[in-house]
Amino acid sequence: MSIGTMKGSTSITARLRRGGGLPVMVAALILSGCGSADNSIPATIVPNKGGQFAVTVTAAADFSSGAHSVINVGAPRMAQNNLAPTTSDLGAACEGRFFYRIERFTRDNVTKFDVEQPDKAIYQYSTKDPSDAVSSNPSAMVFVDESRAYLLRYGSSKAWIVNPSAGSQAEFKIGELDLSAYDEGDGGPEMQDAVIVGDRLYIVLQRLSTFQPTETAYVAVFNTFTDIEIDTGQGKVDGLKGVALTVRNPLAIEYLPDDGLIYVQAVGGFAFGSQPAGFTGGIESIDPEDFNTRIVLDDGDDLSPAEFGQIIDMALVSANQGYFIGTAGFQDNTLYRFDPSTGEVQSNVNGAAAIGGLFNRNLTTIAVDRNAKLWVGNGDFSAPGMVVIDTRDDSIEEALIGTGLNPVKTVFCETD
Repeated sequence: MSIGTMKGSTSITARLRRGGGLPVMVAALILSGCGSADNSIPATIVPNKGGQFAVTVTAAADFSSGAHSVINVGAPRMAQNNLAPTTSDLGAACEGRFFYRIERFTRDNVTKFDVEQPDKAIYQYSTKDPSDAVSSNPSAMVFVDESRAYLLRYGSSKAWIVNPSAGSQAEFKIGELDLSAYDEGDGGPEMQDAVIVGDRLYIVLQRLSTFQPTETAYVAVFNTFTDIEIDTGQGKVDGLKGVALTVRNPLAIEYLPDDGLIYVQAVGGFAFGSQPAGFTGGIESIDPEDFNTRIVLDDGDDLSPAEFGQIIDMALVSANQGYFIGTAGFQDNTLYRFDPSTGEVQSNVNGAAAIGGLFNRNLTTIAVDRNAKLWVGNGDFSAPGMVVIDTRDDSIEEALIGTGLNPVKTVFCETD
């Protein structure tokens, strides 16, 4: 469904957590100002022990460096910033009180931290096999439990099965999943994100060629007890067992317990060099019972793009309430609310089209905490940080929690 016409063309606005499919130098994290509070404290102090913490990986505006911040979800939301400085191409994952910082292209490692000592690495293990000829470019990590997880490797056709509690590099990798059947010819199917629902692992495969979505994207499904791929009956190509998607260049996947559906958010084709933006993205749902899919939100087409532009991130609250970031061009992003059950793009309760007044800025990431608060990444040269929105009425609860560097991705750790 096309929702009007957008003026101009859409430029690349992917955050670094999507950086596996795009050169880091073209990712945009810069946002024109939105407050200036920097509620930071030294890394040796934990704001409130117990509860939930936000972990945000961050990057310098010029991508010369990166780090992470840890923020208490409950008041007062004090941030510990610029922890364990490193490269700028980062991802993150949480399991209980531990978080895992993923260093991506050419760095090829995972570092484990405890939220109560967030600047002290417990370990750092390589994500590259000795036989790998190129960077493994790890993209995401999802957990069965504290001793078993799946590590996606964007630069490879093999995902790793790992032990997050391993005491040595030799004990870290405990198996692998072969996704080479989905390789479109460049050495790997570009595994981007994943979610575990019950005893099934759902892996998003972009299947790009020169950063463009030339092939049908898929979600491969594996049994987490046997690590055997499940034939969903939804493949469009002989021999492919996964779920063929209508949207292209998927970036994120999320399970919504309220309605029992899985949602995939896709950006379509990024504008790159002389290549214009391709409006082949949107949000698509998957029913885990029969693997049937449905387009929930369409970004239109090249002749009639949706007025919100391309969709670069998504966060879900309930069966009738979700949020997404739409982009109309370089550093020109807006926060919208939508109804996952109908795909309707809604105004907020005060009648404004943009949620929290967050429009025409380079919003970088969104995530929902356990209190149904929406955390919005706010990249800015002078005051980067996180905005917190109360999803009950879309009011601003925290105008800005400073993060030192531009936020890239936020995940939440539980310590109680």
